[in-house]
This record gives sequence, structure tokens and C-alpha cells, in this order.
Amino acid sequence: MTAKSDSTSATASRSDGSPIELWYSRCGAATASAIAIRRHWLEAEFSGGGTVLRSLRDSEEQAIRDAHYHHEKTGLFREGGNIPPIWARARGSDTAVVGITWLDEFQGILSRADGDIRAIGDLAGKRLALPLHRNLIDFQRGAALHGFVTALGLAGAKVSDIRFVDVPVVRYEGGGAAGGESAEVTALLDGRVDAIFLRFARGVRTARDPRFHQIININEQPDPLTRVNNGTPRPITVDRRFLERHPDLVARYLAVLLRTAAWAEQHPVEVLELLAADSTGSEVQDVLASHGPEVQRSFTPRLTETYITGLEAQKNFLRDFGFLAGDFDARAWVVAEPLLEAQRLVRERPELLELPVEAGATRAQKRRDDGSKKSKTASKTDRLGETAVSRRRPAPLP
Repeated sequence: MTAKSDSTSATASRSDGSPIELWYSRCGAATASAIAIRRHWLEAEFSGGGTVLRSLRDSEEQAIRDAHYHHEKTGLFREGGNIPPIWARARGSDTAVVGITWLDEFQGILSRADGDIRAIGDLAGKRLALPLHRNLIDFQRGAALHGFVTALGLAGAKVSDIRFVDVPVVRYEGGGAAGGESAEVTALLDGRVDAIFLRFARGVRTARDPRFHQIININEQPDPLTRVNNGTPRPITVDRRFLERHPDLVARYLAVLLRTAAWAEQHPVEVLELLAADSTGSEVQDVLASHGPEVQRSFTPRLTETYITGLEAQKNFLRDFGFLAGDFDARAWVVAEPLLEAQRLVRERPELLELPVEAGATRAQKRRDDGSKKSKTASKTDRLGETAVSRRRPAPLP
């Protein structure tokens, strides 16, 4: 259920009366934050006065946009891949994890279909691609390395048994390769490497290509901790100073995500359409194949033992493979009180706030996050459901 936003909404402001800035950043579409942003529910929650909601992506300043990685922006809420926030915390950013979501995604290792690599054991002595980006933190490289290390471990092999090859990436997405193929795919086709690691819907589409052979999809492993990588689990972080000053705003923000997750569970078709529309070149069947037939149940922020252990395991991996400037206590990074308060707020008011129709329409035209990608039809979603069932994976432990 939803309710109209009005002047009775809770308000907050600085002591001098100026509004408090709340910044949001998210990775891709597959987060509660992304859904809440696209549906304008976060905007409605904080439209009652005293706060200003801003998007890092919309900022014209690169230094502000880079806060998505280094988290050096007060009032910033970030939900998404775990490598940047872990990296930022290790280099001294005083952040807190106030919630975690667990969204399984395709994690595939591919070789050429015309080659002799058919299983993980065949990778001994082979060249494995590691993308090389010019980001503050190369999370794609970290994800690929973790995927390869996990797969090798499942086969009883070691990193010393193979050779990693750097594959420079000109652009973050697409790699600047001919035909829109990623730099890793191009390197595989050119014979510069023998195997590549790809994630989410893009990886699914590539795995279907008859030119390639899927050696393994790590996401099919039954142990959720084996599936840990950059996208699993996904922490929700906020800077600790802001949390200490405005715990009520942090709780309200999390409450919107909890309500959004509840809405998602009841609207699987709309969720699939949102995810497909926000993933370049993806169809609904790609989302289903990547994330599974119950993806709509993956957006509830929690702080369960499995979620925290998964985050800790990822931190330890990044530490052991030299991605971090230092070590830190991942469990001390977690602050549970805001989520508990958010759960109380949801019990008191389970419905989401909606912007007035006129305001929502005006903002929808301006918001860059909405893009212009076409949505997919519900009937197509129904037809594709059977395909995803064959890729069903066990859910993470509660």
C-alpha cells in the first residue's frame, strides 16, 4: 500500500534552519535503493521539509561522484557492490554498515567452444583474464580474481597452477571493443587469454553465445558463502558521523528500503521490468537467468549471521590478495540499531509515501536514473519463467 506525501511527514533540519543534505548512490538496478529511487519513494519520504535528497550521479563535480568509491561525503547512503565500501573503510573512511542485502547473480567462467578447456581442472597452465580499469578501486578486477580463486578451490587447484593476464579496459562498460563486446570477450576471441570471468545479465548473454563454453556458474553452488563476491552480499553504508548526528534520518531511509522490499515481493513482474530496463541490452529472461526466479525476494536489508559472515569473508579475501591498504574488524563495522528502529517504523507505518501526481511527473522527466530504456511486457515475463526455474539456486541462510 502507498500513501500520499504531505506536510505531516516527519521533518528535520540543521540548528540554523538550513536543510540537511542526504546523498544517495547505488550500483545498477538490483538494489532496494534503485527501486525506491525509480519509484520516487525516497523522494516522497524526505519531501516534507528540512531535508534535501541529492544524487551523486547527477552531480557535475567529479570529486562528488567519486564518493561512490571513497565514501568521503557526509550524508551519503550507498547500497551496492561490496568492494568499494570495503576498500574505503580499509583506507580510513569512517563508515558504518547499517544493512545488508543478498542478491545472487550469475558468476560464470567461460572458454572458447572450439578449445580444449571443458572443466575447471583443464585450466592448469592456462591464461586467465583479469580486467584492468582506471578506477579509484578496480572492483571488476577484484570480482574476476575472486571468481577464479573460488572456482580453482572447488577443483582442488591453486592460483599458482595458472597464469593471470591483464586485459586493459578502455571504458568501464563495453570495454571499447568492436561490436560492443567487452575487453575480456575480445581477448578470449583473439586468443590472448584462455578463460574469462563474467557476472550478471551480461555474463548470461555471453554464455549463451555458441562461440563460448561455460565451464562453471559459481552461483549454482549450494553454500551461500561460496557464492560471495563483489555483488554478494551488498552492504548499505553511511558515514558514521552523519549516523551519530541524525540517527532518525538513517532509520527513515532504511524504513523506505524495507517497505520497498515488501512491495517488490508482491510485484515480481514490475521488479523484473525495472531490472531489465536498467541493464543495458538485457531482456527479462537475462535477469531471470542471472538472479533466479525469486529475485523479487532479494531486497530486504538484514543483518543476519550469514550476511555478516559473507561480508567478512569478502573483506578477508581482498586483504589477502592485496586490494586493501589495511585490515579492520568487519563485525565492528556493523551498527544494528538503525535497522531495528527502521523495522519499528515500518510496523507503525507499513505503507510507502507517494509524491503528488504532478510533482512525480515533473521529476520523472528530469531524473537521469530513469533513462530511456524500454520496459518489457508482463506476458513475456510469464513465458520466460520456466527457463529460470532450471537455474534455481538455494537461497542464503536466514
